Amino acid sequence: FPFFEATNVIMQGVDLPPTARGAVLGTVFCTTTLPITNYRFRKSMDLPITPSDLYQAYLPTVLRDILYGIVRNKVMTFMVGLNPARANTNLGRFINMFATVIAACVLSAPGNELRGYCLQPANKRQSMVDFFQPSKFVRSTSVGAVIMAISLGVGTLATPQVEKLWATLRNYLKSNPISYLLIVLFAVSKVLDARREKAMLSAIDSAPANKGKSADAKAKP
Repeated sequence: FPFFEATNVIMQGVDLPPTARGAVLGTVFCTTTLPITNYRFRKSMDLPITPSDLYQAYLPTVLRDILYGIVRNKVMTFMVGLNPARANTNLGRFINMFATVIAACVLSAPGNELRGYCLQPANKRQSMVDFFQPSKFVRSTSVGAVIMAISLGVGTLATPQVEKLWATLRNYLKSNPISYLLIVLFAVSKVLDARREKAMLSAIDSAPANKGKSADAKAKP
């Protein structure tokens, strides 16, 4: 969810209650990314794709994302409020994010099931009783929640280090303007190298064919 996390950071600067902020966050995220998600899903299933299919199952998906966004904002606010001093430490950031994501994934998980039910092909549609299986729901929800919680928790540990590195790099570039020119020249050289490599590979691929044509031409009387 890189786009979700980026949007979440932006929304933190908006003066809204956590519930309203989470609802707006979920709506923006779903409306923006659902066409891509549905396109990839239908492509992987070899299903026909029409413009209306890009927003298939919009209602259950947007409700899921709104609920996820609300829980993320409410639980994180609650976790930080429990111990503001700990929230500024690496361990505190990890624990707060881990607990928040676990809660958000579990509470919004029914939306995933409802979305999957709505996305069933018409010719293979199962009944609601057959589709919803508690054992599969618990297994997929728990595994998915733990994976996401760990990844985002680790991300909270890496973010401050990346910010420090970026600040150091920005200060260096500011005090050494010639560095901007070096970066541009480096990028240009990489582009030219890629073009030369492509031309070389193209020449190698066409060489056997041209050699064969020349041999045939010499063999003719």
